[in-house]
Amino acid sequence: MSDDLIRDVSRTDMVDSRVAAILRAKSGMERLRLAHEAWELAHARLTAYLAAKHPEWDRQQVQSAVAKRLSRDAS
Repeated sequence: MSDDLIRDVSRTDMVDSRVAAILRAKSGMERLRLAHEAWELAHARLTAYLAAKHPEWDRQQVQSAVAKRLSRDAS
């Protein structure tokens, strides 16, 4: 395996330099659109996950748990 393929997973807060260069080349609106699409995807996936994990929850309970998780509420 090449060194390029080996990742230090303990540093998840770091942006790869190649990704950073690509993002810098995009306009502010493009970056905002990408961020919004990423948030929508995270919301949809988390909603599906929590609904499947807790089938006894109604829609409101699922949405409440999603909102809590996405707002980084620790409780």
